[in-house]
Amino acid sequence: MGLYIEKSVFNESDHAKFACELRQDLETLEMLLMSPGWGEGASTLGAELELYLTDTNNRPAPFNDQILTRASDPHLTTEINRFNLEYNCPYVALKGQPFTRLQRLLDKRIISLQELADREGIHVTPVGILPTLLERDFDRSQMTDSPRYQALIKTLKQCRGEPFHIEIAGEDSLSLDIEEATIEGANTSFQVHVRINPAEFASWYNALQISSAFSLAIGANSPTFLGKKLWHETRIPLFSQSVDCRNPVVEAHMPSRASFGQGYLRQSAIELFRRGINLLPVLLPDWSDRAIESTSRSTEISEENTVEQPQESPELRALRLHQSTVWYWNRPVYDKADGGHIRIELRSLPAGPTTLDMMANAALSLGLAQHCRKNIDYLMDMLPFEFARHNFFEAAKNGIDAMLVWGSQAGAVREYPVTELLMPMLEGATEGLMELGVNSKEANKWMSVIERRLASRQTGAVWQLASLMHYEQRQSRYQALSSMFSDYRANSLTGEAVSGWTIH
Repeated sequence: MGLYIEKSVFNESDHAKFACELRQDLETLEMLLMSPGWGEGASTLGAELELYLTDTNNRPAPFNDQILTRASDPHLTTEINRFNLEYNCPYVALKGQPFTRLQRLLDKRIISLQELADREGIHVTPVGILPTLLERDFDRSQMTDSPRYQALIKTLKQCRGEPFHIEIAGEDSLSLDIEEATIEGANTSFQVHVRINPAEFASWYNALQISSAFSLAIGANSPTFLGKKLWHETRIPLFSQSVDCRNPVVEAHMPSRASFGQGYLRQSAIELFRRGINLLPVLLPDWSDRAIESTSRSTEISEENTVEQPQESPELRALRLHQSTVWYWNRPVYDKADGGHIRIELRSLPAGPTTLDMMANAALSLGLAQHCRKNIDYLMDMLPFEFARHNFFEAAKNGIDAMLVWGSQAGAVREYPVTELLMPMLEGATEGLMELGVNSKEANKWMSVIERRLASRQTGAVWQLASLMHYEQRQSRYQALSSMFSDYRANSLTGEAVSGWTIH
């Protein structure tokens, strides 16, 4: 989804030409999706991991350009703020031991990045939201120098017409008006990509919309922001509000750019692409050939079982550029590689605490979705879309303590603790992974990580809040946040699953 542009100012002619390209691209994609055999192929698994750079005082360190230059890696790219980096992990085949292979690739890159960062006394850490952030960290000067980011932030601000309003109520409450959308950069994610055959896309998407609440609740790792204890996964409301460019007076009825969606799919992925074009205005109308891909999501490296994708389909550049500014939590992605295909990008999972935890979250997400696909019609009848949406945000707010709406064997729909629902589902998730081609040892390995997390009732968010409470007995809130993050970073480096972390 990473696309570079060279322009940051657009006029009416740009918008008109881009709109024409966008409509043509949509028609082309619709024809491709209706073409027998198009997009079919072996399933693959990829990921994007966003990382924080911090100094010896646990403050954000604006050195992403320097580290990027030293790394000289086409899979590495900047993020909107200068204290973040993103690693685009090469794809692996979704069979055998895909999560173990992906973990090995991530570990290898994080270690090499840390070696580069050591020269500047900088630490590289996967965490959903850095606990020590201050409001001044989102000044325009902290933004990465890129035409794309400049254009995006400028356009979001122009569309909004007034400061962005952040309102999040948890154990504490945050109410903030901020001029720049750079606050979006506080959120760092572990975004999982899975290739889907077009005929199966609707069932996959609907299953993920239903099952995402479970992986989000058990994977929560972002409980604080600007010194406040908020949601267990504060990234969800923070991202939604920080890019909400609707004018509150005249566009409040329109959907947000970052949303759970507008309903289940009936038949095809084209419904999602069409909604994104029809319901959301274009932000970056770069209609010319200036827009080029910043890093190929299909680039292969000399690593066992990574996937070679030599052939290409139509560019559909306008559609891809527009879709990169439509932030559904489960987002469709068109890729021209390997004859052309579509993927689902799972965007709700946070970065961290460890690669072990992140890969377990990914395995749970896909295994549980495959399990739900087998009864998707029943589940959609039992759980209307508004209930699935409610569950998603309930999971983000309360994490492992969430109460989700679900049906019983007797047919009654009511609220149940997420742990009570999820524990018996792990067997189905394990079977789902094996149906996808994952071997039994691999499937059981990752579900055992989730099982231990359920047994300990300790997610990354739970550990952060408990550690913060421990340090606040003798330190100020900000000092306690810094001490907590020091321990978090040390624990993360061990690679031990968060379920086994202790409070120092």
